[in-house]
Amino acid sequence: MKTPLVSVIMPAYNGAKWIEKAILSVLVQSFADFEFIILNDDSSDNTEEIITAFTKYDKRIKYIKNERNLGVQKTRNIALDISLGEYIAEIDQDDEWIDKDKLKKQVEFLIKNSDYVLIGTGVIVVDEGGSEIARYFMPETDLEIRKKILRANCFIHSSVLYKTKSVKEIGGYTVTKMSEDHDLWLRLGRIGKFTNLQEYAVQYCFSVGGYNSQDKFLRLKQNLLFAQEHKDFYPNYLFAIILGWTKICFYPIFNLMPARLKGIFLKLHKKI
Repeated sequence: MKTPLVSVIMPAYNGAKWIEKAILSVLVQSFADFEFIILNDDSSDNTEEIITAFTKYDKRIKYIKNERNLGVQKTRNIALDISLGEYIAEIDQDDEWIDKDKLKKQVEFLIKNSDYVLIGTGVIVVDEGGSEIARYFMPETDLEIRKKILRANCFIHSSVLYKTKSVKEIGGYTVTKMSEDHDLWLRLGRIGKFTNLQEYAVQYCFSVGGYNSQDKFLRLKQNLLFAQEHKDFYPNYLFAIILGWTKICFYPIFNLMPARLKGIFLKLHKKI
């Protein structure tokens, strides 16, 4: 059997409400040379039933179920360990790829630009009912991203495509840290370049209780530690610390805001 060029990874936990749309958005991609690894982290709803229905007619899907709940970081690393593709694309269970050429564009870029290790896209943010609350592009160039990445995650997790070998060399996701994706990008940037396509290729569900949105307050504190850990490799450390503490103080107020107002602040935050 031919080895796929791309491995698509989706961790799942009690995601029955969203996961069907997420899976479909991957399967309809114009770029078809991929394996699709879906790991069920011991869900208690009918997530498994939905996933296995897809495996019956699309053999690109590899379905695995954890015997017990391991958490998203360990689950991502299990998928990473068994991935066969030269590149890995990530998608979370409550997000969607809304550009059918997303993978095609990203793969073509990384093939043509061998010094780059990570590429993302812009995003449309929706609430749990599917209503848009914000849309924004992430910083585009490697220089722009490096100037900002200590103070903010410059990539939408469900938008990224990265080099498998590079991520495995640095040990994958750190299981002892929250905001595991931000931590991974910071480590990955030490060995290669970044970019974001200026296109809205992903729809991100802003969910307070989602599998990948838990303990936001602790994640904000974790980001301060990231800035400290990586200050010798990226600029603007002092600004990152000041902004980090500002976010921590403001978050209780932000959490009480209606979705539309949250969307405005999310968009403003991405411009800082």
